[in-house]
Amino acid sequence: DLRDNDRMFLSGKEVTIAVVPKALDNAIFLDAKDAAEKTGKELGVKILWVGSTKSDAAEQVSVLEGLIQKKVDGILVSCNDANALKDVIDRAMDKGIKVATFDSDSPDSKRLFYAGTDNYGIGKQAAEFMKELLPKGGKVAILTGVLGAPNLEQRIVGFRDGVKGTKIQILPVQTGEDDVQKSVEVVNQFTAANKDLAGWFFDGGWPYFADAEALKEIKTFMAKGGKIVSIDTFYPMLKFVNLGMVDKLIGQNYVAMGTIGVQELYKAIKGQPLTRGEIIDTGSEVV
Repeated sequence: DLRDNDRMFLSGKEVTIAVVPKALDNAIFLDAKDAAEKTGKELGVKILWVGSTKSDAAEQVSVLEGLIQKKVDGILVSCNDANALKDVIDRAMDKGIKVATFDSDSPDSKRLFYAGTDNYGIGKQAAEFMKELLPKGGKVAILTGVLGAPNLEQRIVGFRDGVKGTKIQILPVQTGEDDVQKSVEVVNQFTAANKDLAGWFFDGGWPYFADAEALKEIKTFMAKGGKIVSIDTFYPMLKFVNLGMVDKLIGQNYVAMGTIGVQELYKAIKGQPLTRGEIIDTGSEVV
């Protein structure tokens, strides 16, 4: 529900806010899209859902440059690379466009606020689960998306810090390039090639957007006692819990990201003070 002071601004010039996910082909952002559009409708704000087809920082910079040319009022962006997006975010802010981040931050930019997950925190939470699942330790692999993505890097750091002092050995990070099929191939191949692998930490749930039959190596791995902790609880992923193909899922609240992101940007555009601070933790859940 919108607060009373959010409803105060429903008059005047139409406001346009662009919401920019890491990529348009990543279904994990659909809850944020729906929430942003619903909130925009309630506030009388025009929401543009725009982005690059794939998770690519250079393409995302071009998207933001186009939005600067369009003179939108606000931009809510999930950054593929914090440093790569910094300059274009700063240019937008310098031109009077209010910019905030969601899901993946660019903390050194001039952005107004970040609304999203405590990524270091859920990485450390994943480590706690892994320590419970592998009390005697063992070799654990990490699957990530695009290397350098700030939210994913923070999860990896949190996970590494969380297993320090244990007998868990972290193997080199594997990357699925934010792509479902690529992630499935990487996970299957790496699991098959490392017979002594004890666990996987997926810092995003890409493999679980595929059909279960595509993850034959994971099914065999789990049947032999392997352990998996994965980020995200998007609906298609939940079936893998019942199939015994994942031990723990740690979910993010994309509805809150879309809702709060648009609400707070709207206040900033209307010259009102932000009420939730610079870092807005949208919470998590465990399945």
